Amino acid sequence: MSTSRRHILKALCLVLILAGMLFFYSCQPGSILGDSGLSSAVPADDPKRANPGNPRDNTPVVLTPEQPGILVAGNTNTAIVDYSNASSGYICAQSFIPAKTVALVDAPDGSRYQFTIESNGRYTTIPLTVGNGNYQVGLYENLSGNEYVGLFSVAVKVELDDELAPFLYSNPYVSFADGDDAVRLSKSVAENATSDVETVEQIYLYVVQNISYDFDKAATVAPGYLPNNSNTLRTKDGICFDFASLTAAMLRAQRLPTKLDIGYCGEAYHAWIEVYTQEQGWIRKKIEFPGHAYVLLDPTFDSASKGKGDISKIIGDGKNYRPMFYY
Repeated sequence: MSTSRRHILKALCLVLILAGMLFFYSCQPGSILGDSGLSSAVPADDPKRANPGNPRDNTPVVLTPEQPGILVAGNTNTAIVDYSNASSGYICAQSFIPAKTVALVDAPDGSRYQFTIESNGRYTTIPLTVGNGNYQVGLYENLSGNEYVGLFSVAVKVELDDELAPFLYSNPYVSFADGDDAVRLSKSVAENATSDVETVEQIYLYVVQNISYDFDKAATVAPGYLPNNSNTLRTKDGICFDFASLTAAMLRAQRLPTKLDIGYCGEAYHAWIEVYTQEQGWIRKKIEFPGHAYVLLDPTFDSASKGKGDISKIIGDGKNYRPMFYY
């Protein structure tokens, strides 16, 4: 069956390269089957609604990572890692050398995460998204091409104060700050929401109805690309990584823990989100928000129909999605 008939378009989204490790982000926007549309998650008179008939407090909250210097590895001649706040779900790293510096983080589940470390006097926030356990953090200096030399390594034992905390802070993959475009927009978009579920629904709808998929960008995106949410809002287009990052940033600013997942949807490398809510209800037909659980959302797929179709026929029960990394 042809691509046009299947309504599934595959495009290269992101390439990350480090010393022989190669990751391909392939996005698959497509027309959504069905015409069920989006429905309000919880009836107005449902006792599960947090504030029936009353607006939810939509004041943005931006949690700022800190570096108190209590637990530090490395030195100011090369690079440092401040892991004082590991219990809050993050550590911070900074480079003092002109060459590219990267951090490789071996997580308790056996996965390895990669981060480019700032060398401009600012810290890079590294989220500890796999949860409790022992993390090994190594910093490496780029010599040339894909050749790196180790600077130092530190073992970080993580016992989270709150398992949701890693998914509320800003990091390089989900970047936002006080007063920026995504944070201000989260407040205005969620202005009339009366519950967390409605807040998710309104932010999600805004993204899929106002941001279009950029096939040219997908075909030409440079290695090491990271989303810039202000640019996405300005151009009104992006690739799967942009869709997921923008949606996650707006939801986190509204105090809703949100994962940015990177992995496979079918055979395509892809990015999507999961959001946490303590309420019960549905954000749309067949996509249920059970109490105290993450629920998978894919704004890239849904953008093709601008929120008018039933994405559940593609998402199904989520078994097509195989996350490899969480940010």
